[in-house]
Amino acid sequence: MPAASQKFDATSTIPDYFGNTQPVNQIKFFKEDDEDSSLQYTPFTIRLHLIRHGETLANLRKVVLGQGDSPLTENGLALAQMAAESSFINGRTETCRYWRTYCSDLYRAHRTAKIVLGLEDIHGNTKDVEHQQTSSPGEERESNTNLNKINLIVDPRLRELAKGAREGYLKSLSMEEAMSRRLQEAVEDNRHQLQQKIKVPKLESVSDAWARARDWVDSLVKDASDEYYSAKSTNESDDASCNTDDNETLVYNVFALSHSALIRTMIHKMVDSQLPKKYALTNEGSLLLPNLSRTIIDVHPYYSKKEKSGSSENIINSDITLRWKCRLVHLADVSHLSDDPSINRKGPPYL
Repeated sequence: MPAASQKFDATSTIPDYFGNTQPVNQIKFFKEDDEDSSLQYTPFTIRLHLIRHGETLANLRKVVLGQGDSPLTENGLALAQMAAESSFINGRTETCRYWRTYCSDLYRAHRTAKIVLGLEDIHGNTKDVEHQQTSSPGEERESNTNLNKINLIVDPRLRELAKGAREGYLKSLSMEEAMSRRLQEAVEDNRHQLQQKIKVPKLESVSDAWARARDWVDSLVKDASDEYYSAKSTNESDDASCNTDDNETLVYNVFALSHSALIRTMIHKMVDSQLPKKYALTNEGSLLLPNLSRTIIDVHPYYSKKEKSGSSENIINSDITLRWKCRLVHLADVSHLSDDPSINRKGPPYL
């Protein structure tokens, strides 16, 4: 059905954006649990579309931003507009429609998200953009005239890692060198006093960043679960023809406009073992995520059968803990930034 939550029958196939297809009931997650018969997967999956913001002046000048900020360059604006015109990412066509849309609270991400989703043009003018109303799982849309506005949620859990003393300085400087530079500049500006500490931007560990990112994913799993099973319960009481069985999977598409280090952290924490043997690296040796690239990760919730007896459809308000496993669908794809339709959906050259 043409909705933000799309239904796939387990006997058919699901696209993986590499141009391959695979039966839903044969999708593999973490190998160590593949044969664990005590696990029960939910009939729905959350598909994360993780997109990096457009190019900024700081990116161009190779300056560390962290939780500081910088305006988008003309090229960054132009590529954001190109993404906005791509049916594979803008969320305004039947090809790709989102259940939820999120962005970081930092300006560069918020600005990029508004352009990509068509809420704003590159000159900052607001657009009156609407999406077809998202139907609940198991329900068909009434008509194409039933519309609702895009709700872009600004979420600080999606902001960039805080980089401490390096923020605002060239990437070539180490933490110690950046700290020394700050001290030197403070002395030269006559602002430094021996009794007063220099103010240094917050420094965040990868574990800290992952904790807030994981909290965001957990909230999506909970919301999707509440929505799915609430609709299921309503459909069962109102119209038995809307029922689905355990062999069907719904996909909730989630748009998330964020930052390179946070997206990289999520990739390594969620699907590190699924990364290809060879992939592009930055000059610093980390996974390269180009501006406006999109990484897609499927999050499939599950619970232990030992926690539950009876029907798997009635887990709302229960003590069951929904955990989740992940599958890498697409890594750092930029095909939506090309005018050549022949390369769309083929993925980056190193996959």
